[in-house]
Amino acid sequence: MIQRIMVFSACILTMILFVATSSADLYKRAPDVIPGTLPEMRDASYWIDTMDNPDKIILTPSQIQRMNNTYREKMSLADPFADVPDVRKPRLESRWPGLVFFVPDLQSITPKAVADTVKLKIQSCIDRVEGRTWGNQDAVEYSPAQIQAFVNEMAIDKVGSTATVLDAIAVRASSLRNVPTFTPDQVGLRGNEKGRWDMFSTCVVKIGMPLKVLHVSRSGEYVFVLCEWGYGWARTEDVAFSYKAKIDEFVNADDCVICTGDRVPFYTDASCEFASGYIRMGDHLPLTDTNNMRKVLAPVRKMNGEFETEVAWLAKNADVSIGLLPYTRRNVVTTAFKLLDTTYDWSGGWLGRQHETTYRDIFLCFGFELPYNGSLFTFFNTNAEQVLDPSVGREEQYKTINSHPPFITIQSCGGHCQVRLGEYNGVPILFDQHGYGYEDENGEFLEVRRCNIGVQTLPNYFLKNKITFLELR
Repeated sequence: MIQRIMVFSACILTMILFVATSSADLYKRAPDVIPGTLPEMRDASYWIDTMDNPDKIILTPSQIQRMNNTYREKMSLADPFADVPDVRKPRLESRWPGLVFFVPDLQSITPKAVADTVKLKIQSCIDRVEGRTWGNQDAVEYSPAQIQAFVNEMAIDKVGSTATVLDAIAVRASSLRNVPTFTPDQVGLRGNEKGRWDMFSTCVVKIGMPLKVLHVSRSGEYVFVLCEWGYGWARTEDVAFSYKAKIDEFVNADDCVICTGDRVPFYTDASCEFASGYIRMGDHLPLTDTNNMRKVLAPVRKMNGEFETEVAWLAKNADVSIGLLPYTRRNVVTTAFKLLDTTYDWSGGWLGRQHETTYRDIFLCFGFELPYNGSLFTFFNTNAEQVLDPSVGREEQYKTINSHPPFITIQSCGGHCQVRLGEYNGVPILFDQHGYGYEDENGEFLEVRRCNIGVQTLPNYFLKNKITFLELR
């Protein structure tokens, strides 16, 4: 009996120690109200009240589309930055292999040239995964055999002297990867630090995104694709094949709904009891009937890999817009604040957002097709070509930042971007999404790592870099 009591006591003690240790190991969450801001700043109405004419149309859809087209034409040049002063040239060191700032037309080149391109891009994936030590989701190193298995799955030896380009479409949100892993728990951690982002992921492929399939992995579970982001590996089960005209008809439908919330499910029938999938902010789906705003067409992959559409239903209160949102300051703030407190996800490995993709999704609701890299934001328009150097001092930095129009200005320091909301006591206040934190008055480090209303001193390196601006007007 005594022995049983001792064993039972030991178990209880172990459980207490485990709970205590587990709790202590969690990083401390920064409060909702970041120091230097006010509680009411987390409410969109606070900022709407500061606007002179919140419902004034800033740009029409056709004006926004012209801006998209002008940017694409600029980026298609052999050297789009040839005439740009050195101080303003963007930092384009790629965080991942495969990313491009202009999507090439592979169907206009020879099959041999396509094959050479595919080999080159896959080799860059191989070089990256073999070039350093990587860890799994538990931050335990992969063995050389495991790394070799990833390389073997890329099947670069199967790329022949010529390659065919196949048209396809993404049927759900999924990760575009630079390493085709076998199971969801196989991620690419760079170390056992706080930033446990899946660096085998590049970004999120959105539902309905057109793809060019260039190669298939050895097991057939991945295809190597080109999309608007660049080159990478997509799960084959997330991709459906078809002919270009059918894909274009779906993607460019005149009548569509646009997701204006963080995440909106669609359902099997009008009762909206069983979800069949979801769309994310900025995604759009065609309407089946303009007289019924709840019925949409969703992309599906048949068992034979063929692209088809099926009718799906949206809830009566679904956070969607019929067509593009009117581009007003009220709508910008209202839309952005729906993402408050969403978790930071640098690489999109968890199908989340980081700073650049957060602003892309927000402004996509109005029709803007912003670049993937924050260093390129300033080239999307030509009305704010100034470069703010840190040598001017903090006071002048604040003055210059506050001179740009609120709600429609995105500022970038090359490695991070923010949307200007206004100022408080002369300090710029931002809508921000970052993976950092700060030390409080007690010396304790608090993690933000989410969409937040912040101050210009966060992240702490922002003002130490040259700053460029994009005014979307």
